Amino acid sequence: MKSLFAKNFLIYAAVVIVGFSILGAVFIYQVDKYSDAETQSKLENTTARAVQSTSIYLQSSRITGWKSEFNKSYLISMTQLAIDCGGMIFVGDSEGDLMFIATSDGCYTQENGVIPAVAADAVLQSGVYRDNSNFFGYLSTSCHIRGSAVQSGSGTEAMVFVAIPSAATDTLFFNLSKSFTIIMISVLLLTLLATSIVVRSTSKPLKDMAIAAKTFARGDFSVRVPLPKRQDELYELTSSFNNMADAVENMEETRRGLIANVSHDLRTPMTTIGGFVDGILDGTINKDDQEKYLRIISDEVKRLSRLASSMLEVSRLESGEKSIHPAVFDVSEMVRRIIIGFEQKLTDKNIEVTLDIPDVLNIRADRDGIFQAVYNLIDNAVKFVNQDGHITVFMAEKGGRMQCNIINSGESIDPERIKYIFDRFYKGDTSRNRNPSGSGLGLYIVKTVINRHGGDIGAKSADGVTEFCFNIPMNM
Repeated sequence: MKSLFAKNFLIYAAVVIVGFSILGAVFIYQVDKYSDAETQSKLENTTARAVQSTSIYLQSSRITGWKSEFNKSYLISMTQLAIDCGGMIFVGDSEGDLMFIATSDGCYTQENGVIPAVAADAVLQSGVYRDNSNFFGYLSTSCHIRGSAVQSGSGTEAMVFVAIPSAATDTLFFNLSKSFTIIMISVLLLTLLATSIVVRSTSKPLKDMAIAAKTFARGDFSVRVPLPKRQDELYELTSSFNNMADAVENMEETRRGLIANVSHDLRTPMTTIGGFVDGILDGTINKDDQEKYLRIISDEVKRLSRLASSMLEVSRLESGEKSIHPAVFDVSEMVRRIIIGFEQKLTDKNIEVTLDIPDVLNIRADRDGIFQAVYNLIDNAVKFVNQDGHITVFMAEKGGRMQCNIINSGESIDPERIKYIFDRFYKGDTSRNRNPSGSGLGLYIVKTVINRHGGDIGAKSADGVTEFCFNIPMNM
């Protein structure tokens, strides 16, 4: 079960890792994209305002004199812009010489500094400069940089560069990645716990089934697996396993009963045959009585033959070796011919027979199978009907199905025994003396034939009347 736990956990963990990785990547990408857009917007706005302030300052400086006096409002304005954007502002003249550097600490004049030539040339040529660097060594960290020209009627008078540190974006990316990693690890731990609980609840019934299967292999079919509390697929599996165990136990009991019944049914006539043959051979039985005992031996041999034929028939039916061949025939005529075949036995017992059947009732089914089923039921009724009793055969079409009821008077069948009457080798009388000629397979064969035709069969017995009834589709 450890391997089951490991497999489940690895699958769940892979799903969590992949899911969080995709989710984190998409989320961080969107946040990074939004943050970059915000930074670029801030750069653009700050640069535009710095260009505007510088243009106003330059116009004022023509009146007061270039580099003579500093406009305090300009210095304050540039410092405030640096504070608002959280970065630095570089102001240079059209030659690329630095005039001012504004930071959050203030705006300061520059006498010897120069704007990097690449940046200055870009602004002079296109009016705009964009980069993400340390501004060629002017900055201690990487920054988002935007440069723009300060235009006048005569052309470019100055240039402004705004630099905003990219560390904030990097920090946001790191914090988001860290948060997603922590969440993913937490979910993995929860997954580990959940997998442990689920696998434990799943593996226990499986373990119990494995133990039960080993017990079955030793021949003990009494073990059953406790049903889980949750009615899910595992509940159905456990229930099916227990049903299978019941079926196997019943099959084992049937097998043992089959061996016992066959042994009994074979031993009794063989003992009789052996005893009479030995009596004839050693002279114990007089010659005058030999014909009588030879007839008994003949009857016992016929009984063995019927038993062998019935067992062979059951084997063919259960294995599917005997296939169904549907054909249209008159089942009413079939019943009449079967009754005629029992005429002598009916006469001997003075039985009144009532046929409540249509003149013609055509069905499409396996003729031999239906003949055998009806014959066995009528034979059963003739065997157990009481002297001077009556037998009724009812047959009709109902809802696209053929209904057949065979009723006989006589001794009722015990309610506790009637539910086993269609089992193999079952005989209603436990002493096995009421019908010594029967094999106990006739009604089992009837049930098998009817079921193979898609029909149902049942029996009821009370107040000296026993009734067998079955129905099959009219057209199979």
